[in-house]
Amino acid sequence: MTAKKYAMNGLINVLIASRQMEDHQRIITALPENDFLIAGTEKDESGAIIKSERLKPDVLILDLNLPLIDYPELVRIIRRRSPSTAVIVLSGKEKGSIAGCMHKAGIGGFLIKEEDIDKLAYITKIVSMGGYYTSASIFSEIINNALLTRQFPGQVSEYNTEILSPVERGIITDLANGLSDCQIAQHLNYSEGSIKNILSALKHKTNLKSRVQIVVFALIAGLIRFEHLWMCRE
Repeated sequence: MTAKKYAMNGLINVLIASRQMEDHQRIITALPENDFLIAGTEKDESGAIIKSERLKPDVLILDLNLPLIDYPELVRIIRRRSPSTAVIVLSGKEKGSIAGCMHKAGIGGFLIKEEDIDKLAYITKIVSMGGYYTSASIFSEIINNALLTRQFPGQVSEYNTEILSPVERGIITDLANGLSDCQIAQHLNYSEGSIKNILSALKHKTNLKSRVQIVVFALIAGLIRFEHLWMCRE
């Protein structure tokens, strides 16, 4: 049976890209067969690009031990060729500071392997539905850096939050809670298409490029509190 037929039966179709075979097996073990189909595994960037374009997996799990291409650029290439594929990036703690890049290129999840592998199945489900997840330690680093420098992403400041409508503020709160577009639509009683349009307009209004940047802005501007983030309430 093909990957596409499995996906039609309700399984989440996953492609894994990592140079280390032990990482392949570790990821596969974390994804139960009753919920996930492993469409394939790849050891290099070109394989990840080619197979993503051919198979159109629901989720690509990409390990940062692929060194030949800058990973935000690799994710951009993959997303251009397979726009429906959500991307989760895995990093080891030894990679050092990656907070400055984690919001780039449409990445749906950014995980520290040592901290988050036990949550991989749940996170993969969330990302496959349009939600996102950032490892709590990475998000803490982002917030701490922003608070120290008092620099906001984009061109927004703590003094112009009045540009946000009540609906936009409600969407920001739901983003902080890790909800997907579909879940936000249900919560706010809007269509999913309307939520996507409002989010697009919100990004344009604030000159922010991603959901994570919006949540960072909201935290620094005092619209939400750090303890309200869903990844910090586990």
